[in-house]
Amino acid sequence: MHLLAQLGSIQVTPTAWSELQRHAPNFAISGKPAWLSLAQPSASAILQASQWVNAQVLHAGEAEALAHAREIQADMFLTDDTAARTMGESLGIHVRGSLGVVLFAAVSGHLDKAKCLQILTDLEMQSTLWMSAKVKLAAGQAVSQIFGSP
Repeated sequence: MHLLAQLGSIQVTPTAWSELQRHAPNFAISGKPAWLSLAQPSASAILQASQWVNAQVLHAGEAEALAHAREIQADMFLTDDTAARTMGESLGIHVRGSLGVVLFAAVSGHLDKAKCLQILTDLEMQSTLWMSAKVKLAAGQAVSQIFGSP
């Protein structure tokens, strides 16, 4: 989570914040960091989100966050949810997931190679994030490009 601060100011919607508190209780206990603000979606964003949920296209947190991001024309939408990523990209929104955040931090000089590799391993072993063999290979290749081969 600390790497998210490198992206600047981040907005989270109430439903997404509730989900985050459930799935990352240690993060929630430490309190909301200064770079994270709670954003109330507009009525039209809430309506759009409910339509996506009712159509079983997205889950509530992702739907609310994506509808809000679309409405405010966010620079980026952060998600590890495949359906939300696909929907966001189809709407022309730049989408980045956990791997993208880690690699961005590495490129930006906020991580050295060892720390980057450790975080990628932790993502795979200690989180609910599923990565295909293709994605793991691409992440490894990206690290090699950023830092050079061993």
